[in-house]
Amino acid sequence: MKTQILIIGDTHISSIKDLPKKIFQYVKESNWVIHVGDYTSKNIVECFNQLKPNYFKGVYGNSDPLAIRKLLPPKIVIEISGVRIGIIHPESGGLETFLKKKIIKQFRDHGVDVIVYGHTHEAKVEWADKTLLVNPGRGYIDEFSYNPAASIAIIIIDKEIKAEIKEIN
Repeated sequence: MKTQILIIGDTHISSIKDLPKKIFQYVKESNWVIHVGDYTSKNIVECFNQLKPNYFKGVYGNSDPLAIRKLLPPKIVIEISGVRIGIIHPESGGLETFLKKKIIKQFRDHGVDVIVYGHTHEAKVEWADKTLLVNPGRGYIDEFSYNPAASIAIIIIDKEIKAEIKEIN
């Protein structure tokens, strides 16, 4: 059976009304929702829990207040449809090669098939040996900056694991 997972992160919003409508559509269509941190408001965490009860997982990010840090871990490993997924929001960025090594090291002893992470706001899907690395980018629309477009990632677990980035306008 095919499983669809929405990966979202770095939403940086204070109200669920600020979440782009297209993302709500992906929430409805997906079996699971994973948020990779930087919600910035506790009510965003609560809304995702209400939208996908029992099918929402997340970690806190470096921009999240104490109220969120009390609800969520900094790193977690879950299993969905037989696939082990590591979820993290690294506290610091740096060069892409440094960040990649850092997140891989965080899950080296956990036997993960996929690592999803946030922080950089730059969407990316790539393989590192046999581990799929997925960064959904930033989950908010900012019309007044030169940042990359808002985006999410979709992971499909079927006979194999596939991931793709979807721009949100």
